[in-house]
Amino acid sequence: MMGRTVLFSAIALLVVTRASAQFIYRFAAGAGVHPKFGINAGEIPPGTKTGVGFTGVPDIWAQGILPLDRYGEISVGLDIGYTSHAFITKPGDADTTHEGNTFTQHYRYLGIAPMFYLNVLGLGLNIGVPLGGTLKNQRGDVEKSVSTSDIGALVELRLGISAPLVKDPKSGRLNFQLFASYGLTKLPVKSYELIRLGPNPPVPERYAPRIAALALGLSYHFFFGVERATVE
Repeated sequence: MMGRTVLFSAIALLVVTRASAQFIYRFAAGAGVHPKFGINAGEIPPGTKTGVGFTGVPDIWAQGILPLDRYGEISVGLDIGYTSHAFITKPGDADTTHEGNTFTQHYRYLGIAPMFYLNVLGLGLNIGVPLGGTLKNQRGDVEKSVSTSDIGALVELRLGISAPLVKDPKSGRLNFQLFASYGLTKLPVKSYELIRLGPNPPVPERYAPRIAALALGLSYHFFFGVERATVE
């Protein structure tokens, strides 16, 4: 469902942006800010449930776009910046669930995300270098750290749209951006042992969390090497 929403939005925006393009550029660069929600899309351990978690601090990217054709309808991009993932882990029995045993798992990375764009539709990967992780209950009286060596590198698939809301050859371009991501690698299964939820240690590796997330926000890009043009 998430993928269909992104695809349909991209098709509609592609038509609009093609009709409104009146100049070309050689390169664009700027920054994007994306609040993000995530959930554990992997196999859930017996006796636990997952829930949607909000990362709090949004993803912050430096972004560059290099057109591969005259009008920028085909381009490659590179995002570099701070990115994170969060999801909720809680007991499977609703009668025993409370703020003390409901945990937000939060993992932070330096992200490097190469992208390929067909007009507003983007497809690529994000490679994350771990910066740390925390496991914190909703009551706020328990917080545990996860070391970077336990987290490991993140590789995830990204699919989304980057569509101009305001576009001017002199002042730049304000974009609406929406990206769905799915982890190709997993998060540490040790997290269940640290919060004492799930199977007794050692927890089987098949229960290692796998993140699916949705990030949406805005970016602003400045144009370089601008020339006037008319799209037929």
